[in-house]
Amino acid sequence: MARSNRRRKQDRAKREARASRKRAVSQRRREAEESIRVALERYDRIVDPATPLGELASLLAGNYGGEPVSAALAERMLEAGSPAGRLAQAADVMLAADPLSLTALTFAAGTARAAGDTAAARRLLDQALSVASDAETGDPGLRMELARHLQVGGRLADAVELAEARLRDEPGDDYAAERYGSLMQDVHARVNGAAPDTCPCGLGSRWQECCGPRERAALARFADRSGLAALQDAVSAYASASDLGPVIEQNVAESLSFTEDLDWEPAERARFAALAAESALVTVGSPEEDEADGAGGGPEPPGLLDEGDVDGGDVDAGDADAAMGRFAADPSVPAGLAARAAAWDKHIHYGLWRVDDEPDPAPGLWCTDIISGVTRYAEFPGDLSDGTPRWAVWLGGMVPDDGIWRCTGHGMWLSPAEADAAAELVHGAYAALASELTGKRKRRSRAADEPMRFGRAEPIGVYVDYEEAAPDLAASFLSAIAASLVTRIAAEVHAYRRTPPGLCNTDGDEMCLITAQIKVRDGVQAAARLSARTDFDGEPDPGRGRRDPLRLVWLGRQIPDGERAALLAEARAQLRLQGLGDVDVDNLPETQRWVRGSLQFRGDQIEAEVNSRERLAGLLGILTKIGAEPVVTDEVRVDPAQDTAWPAGPRAFPRGAAPAAEGWEKHWLDEKVPALRGQTPRQAAAGKGRLLLEGMLRQFEYEADLVAARGEHGVDTAWLRRELGMRDHLALSG
Repeated sequence: MARSNRRRKQDRAKREARASRKRAVSQRRREAEESIRVALERYDRIVDPATPLGELASLLAGNYGGEPVSAALAERMLEAGSPAGRLAQAADVMLAADPLSLTALTFAAGTARAAGDTAAARRLLDQALSVASDAETGDPGLRMELARHLQVGGRLADAVELAEARLRDEPGDDYAAERYGSLMQDVHARVNGAAPDTCPCGLGSRWQECCGPRERAALARFADRSGLAALQDAVSAYASASDLGPVIEQNVAESLSFTEDLDWEPAERARFAALAAESALVTVGSPEEDEADGAGGGPEPPGLLDEGDVDGGDVDAGDADAAMGRFAADPSVPAGLAARAAAWDKHIHYGLWRVDDEPDPAPGLWCTDIISGVTRYAEFPGDLSDGTPRWAVWLGGMVPDDGIWRCTGHGMWLSPAEADAAAELVHGAYAALASELTGKRKRRSRAADEPMRFGRAEPIGVYVDYEEAAPDLAASFLSAIAASLVTRIAAEVHAYRRTPPGLCNTDGDEMCLITAQIKVRDGVQAAARLSARTDFDGEPDPGRGRRDPLRLVWLGRQIPDGERAALLAEARAQLRLQGLGDVDVDNLPETQRWVRGSLQFRGDQIEAEVNSRERLAGLLGILTKIGAEPVVTDEVRVDPAQDTAWPAGPRAFPRGAAPAAEGWEKHWLDEKVPALRGQTPRQAAAGKGRLLLEGMLRQFEYEADLVAARGEHGVDTAWLRRELGMRDHLALSG
């Protein structure tokens, strides 16, 4: 049927709208590229020592527009060949033109610092701080830029106090949080390293009497969880004494009821209950509200999700009617606790926090929420952060405490693969709710009520490194969803860890050890006919007696060269460990095959040993085909999955003793891997599968750290990365 004129007009309008959007995107891209090109040319002229003095001063003023220059600009100009005197002259010209310009003051301070005049650098930066702190014209963002200058100039205590003040007012200021984390790492290194004699701040005093005590105090503030602990205790007591108490208890009891058959250790169950109680404190509303909504608590979804769809405003991860919000608003609560509770209620962020540090960082951990892309430098209790494997992911909440971001202390560590499955669950719930709230069609996503796909989810923990962080509104919504799902994720991860891995044979059948007694019509004839086949090995001997039964081996597929070489390398390594030296295990037939089973003939009775139901059925089919008329008279089955004890905890298996250049790693490089969508690792590293491969390598590194703690060896990922041309950090270009 021909389409109506109205439908054709609609289609044409859609095509024109799409074309218009593409043109707009192309135009913005061209404008951005041009802007970058102009900025780079301007920077090159600034750094060029041949640029005339007047032009240099003009370029600096125009490029930075009254805002602070880069803290390392003067050093870079000196490295490029500019004389120190020339930089000082440019600074004088700029200060003469505008003595209150932050561009001029910071450039002059950087020039003085580069020349070794720390006193002048201090005086100039103090002037810049005074300008940036002006009650009428001051800009908090500019003060954070100046904190970087203070940090480069060695004034760590001053910079920390500046960042702390900003984070007390605005805990969600990403730049301030990032600057504070960098500062705390520098402070920790200085306090725990070789103390400088003269303080770098420029006052000329000894560090031990000048900035040293303030820097030690900053570290003490960072490590002090007493305020957070007092808040948690006070809110728990407050909720228990209110009408929320029974609701929270019921919520926790329901969470625990779903885990009764998960075989928890007492300590594990206690930690899970604490996580459920914390989640309830920020998500469960009053009984009256729950009855009105017809729901049993949970976070209220925050309106529309697109920044462009709303007229501004914040969305809190918490619920104002939940315990934390009510506690913060109660006039009887002491002011200090109320302020902490208000910051918790407004800014708490639940997520999957991937640790981005090198091993044993201090004093905190750099963490990225792989759900939203938000990054925080957070304080963790020592018992949670000690010995953290690479790429470990913390399931739980982060909350600002007097400006310092802290792990709430309740949650669990996940492997990269477990975290990817959890992130997929949260994203699926987000897409479903977004579609419902906005009425917009969303691409079909995995339903939130389906089981988590451990080991099969996309590597979201890798993808987040190539995407911008979610807008504040979407990040708040994702945090609320994560808070409502945190106990479900924890329970599913625990159940997954308690479940033994699926044991399969080389045909892909589920493993089951079977010993079957099979009666045949003529045992001698059956043995002869089987021996004539290429998939059975053994010579029939009709003269054998019952005490010396005939044995045949049922052969499977040929062992690939890569697997064979890896097995031989492992055999050699194991023999060396046993003190047998370099035993020759290469003198074997070139063609090797896997064994499917073994048969023993005693007259007309066969005792067959196979390791799956499918193989027993296959053997009976072969016997029927050769006319043996088989009948199973007895059968014993052993299920390894049921009879093998399986400990809880992250799954990490040691690799063999063979070195990477000889064993498993070497041959894995050229095997087709299902998780890489049928590509070999070498192919994936050179093409579109690079991010999938990076996800696998990170899981290997995580497991290697776990087994190393047991004194064993995991996959040699450093060797693999060298072979694949993939560096050991977040930048994946070779």
